[in-house]
Amino acid sequence: MLTKLRLIQRAHRYKRRHDPAEIAEMLRRIPSGGTAIDIGAHKGAYSYWMGKAVGPKGRLVAIEPQPDLAHRLKEYYKSNPRVRVRHSAVSDSTGTITLHIPDAGPSHGATIRELKPGESVRVIEVPSIAFSELPGEFALRRIDFIKCDCEGAERVIFGSGTDVLDKFKPTVLVECEKRHAEEHCDPVGELWEIFRSLGYNGHCFVGGRLIDINNFDYATHQRDPKDKPNYGNNFLFVHPQKSSMLIR
Repeated sequence: MLTKLRLIQRAHRYKRRHDPAEIAEMLRRIPSGGTAIDIGAHKGAYSYWMGKAVGPKGRLVAIEPQPDLAHRLKEYYKSNPRVRVRHSAVSDSTGTITLHIPDAGPSHGATIRELKPGESVRVIEVPSIAFSELPGEFALRRIDFIKCDCEGAERVIFGSGTDVLDKFKPTVLVECEKRHAEEHCDPVGELWEIFRSLGYNGHCFVGGRLIDINNFDYATHQRDPKDKPNYGNNFLFVHPQKSSMLIR
C-alpha cells in the first residue's frame, strides 16, 4: 500500500538520488501560488514536490492512467483541496484509450502507444482526456509548469495542444527517448520542432547539467541507459517570456 510515508520517502529519494538536477530546476521555476500539471504522475514523486512548490495558494493537477496508482494518489491528496487527481491518460482526444502495461504490476512503462509484439503483459481500457481540454476541464486560468512522463506519447500530447502551449507558455519538463519510438523516427527532433515553432528554447539534462538541445545526439546521449553520466532523456522547454538563468 502506498502510504503517506512511502510516498514522501519516494519523493525524497528522487530528489536526492534519481533526478536531483531535474527536481531542483523544477522547484526553481514553479512560482508560489502558480499552477502545475503532472502528466503521468505514477507514484507521486514529482507531484509531491510540485505541490510543495505551488504552495497553499497554488494548484496542482496530477493525472495518472493506471487505476490502482491513481486511486492511491487520490487517497493521499483527498484532504487537500488545491490538488486534483484524475484517473486518465492524456492524449489528443477525449474518451477512452488502450493502455499497454509491460509489467504485471504498476509500471513506469505503461503507455498509450502500441508496444512491439511480446512486450505487453496487460492491456486495459482507461479514460483519456485531450491535452487541449485540460484548461477548461480543470478551470485553469494559468499554467506555469508541466511535467510529462508518458513513455512515447509526448509528441501526440503536445502536438495536439499547441494552442495551450502558446496561450499559457508553461515551462515543460518531459521525458523523451528513442527506445520508445519506431526505429525510423526522430522523437526528440519532432518534439523539439513543436516547441521551437512556438518560440521555446530547449535543453536536455545530461549528467546533472543542462545542454542545449541542438547539441543533443542519440549516439552520445541515449546510447546506454546504464551510462547515467552521459545519458539524457529529460528535456526542459522554456519560453523566453518565462526564462531566467539556467543551471549548469
